[in-house]
Amino acid sequence: MATVVSFINYKGGVGKTTSTYHIGCSLAGHHRKRVLFIDIDPQTNLTFLCAPYEKWEQFKKRAGTIKDMYKRYQEKKAVDTKRFIWRSPIEVLDGRARIDGLDVVPCDIDLIGEDLGGAAVGGVFPNVESLRRNAKAFLRDRTFLRTAIKEVDHEYDYILIDCPPNLYLMTQNALVVSDYYVVTAIPDHLSTIGLSILRQKVDKIGKMLESARTFAGEAGAHPAVAKLGGVIFVKVRIGGARITSVHQEKMREVPTILGPVCFEQHTTELIGYSEAAEASVPVWAHPSPNAKMAAGKDEYQSITKEFLKRFPV
Repeated sequence: MATVVSFINYKGGVGKTTSTYHIGCSLAGHHRKRVLFIDIDPQTNLTFLCAPYEKWEQFKKRAGTIKDMYKRYQEKKAVDTKRFIWRSPIEVLDGRARIDGLDVVPCDIDLIGEDLGGAAVGGVFPNVESLRRNAKAFLRDRTFLRTAIKEVDHEYDYILIDCPPNLYLMTQNALVVSDYYVVTAIPDHLSTIGLSILRQKVDKIGKMLESARTFAGEAGAHPAVAKLGGVIFVKVRIGGARITSVHQEKMREVPTILGPVCFEQHTTELIGYSEAAEASVPVWAHPSPNAKMAAGKDEYQSITKEFLKRFPV
């Protein structure tokens, strides 16, 4: 059974997708783990890191995207997860090789319209049975990904979910099915100020789900939502050979608020990551001087080693 980890933050531009991508590529490419990406962010950036737009379009026409899978779930049809898995889409060495063991369920910008709905447990109900039905509908809205992943989790060591920058319905689905969630953050005031609020909101979602389970008669021993598995600092600014004082201060401050959850390893602010992203390859597979310099620092490889220690399979 796979370990499921969601990457979340309701602030954009904090390296969430880049981190999901590079950790997954390193798990498969450097550690021979079987990895499945699930892209539920309608921006579809993780999908486009895995393959160019033209190839995504071809796959979409041939097999569909997570939007089509979600539609089947809404219509109470068999989800048929395997049909929507794009096998080894990431090409390296100018297309002469692929990263084996790394698959993706691609996203679709049209998913945007599907990410706001869902029943709520609230209001006035004429009887207990009505409340129970409402609670069951609330839970079903949030177990689409659990249903989908259950069909294939035996095929993978890790399933990594790239969430949209919000805590709406799809992100709640990810939190329900995941063992852990990881937050990426730039160590500056604006990026870190919301970390404790984010944790509180996730905990609140968990309490809502526990209440719904009770009303639906489905209370169980398993946690309602994922545990906070860590905070990864990204785009850390370096002055000379040292981290700038502002970023260093924030990196020391966060553990005093959240506890000892921060990854020891981090990434720095380097243009090589952007150049590799434009080519849809991990930074260590891009030939540009900037990418080679970034790859030489082994930042994501080091983060991945720590990831393996935190979330062993």
